[in-house]
Amino acid sequence: MKTDKNCKYCYQLFESRRSNHVYCTTSCKTKASYKRNNYKYISGHYKKQDVEVEESGQLMIPDNVSSQIQSLEDKLATLQESLKPTINAAEIGSAAIGSVTADATIYGLKKLFNPSSLHATKGDIEKLKNRINDLSNLITNIKNF
Repeated sequence: MKTDKNCKYCYQLFESRRSNHVYCTTSCKTKASYKRNNYKYISGHYKKQDVEVEESGQLMIPDNVSSQIQSLEDKLATLQESLKPTINAAEIGSAAIGSVTADATIYGLKKLFNPSSLHATKGDIEKLKNRINDLSNLITNIKNF
């Protein structure tokens, strides 16, 4: 199945003989491999470039790479600055009002539809003490009768 494709190395249009062909010639395929694997053309042949090491044992980084790294670090620092949390009094006030409103609504609905689910208040305890005292007095009066 022959189809027209662009070479992945030289970008020229070529007619591929198979569906998995990506280079127009073997030469382009080889040159792409050399480029991927960091080979350099030196006087008639390709030679693998060795990574240069300083005397201190650190890798030598080309200037353009180090400037790109610095640019990325600057962008990262700017992004981190913009993401720092800030305290805003208006937002705190709005959150507090929303929380109080939600709590009051829930309490009101419970009191209206299911009052037995609420916790006992001081008034409820006082009413209970008064009823116990009334019952105690009633029992005492019955015994004395």
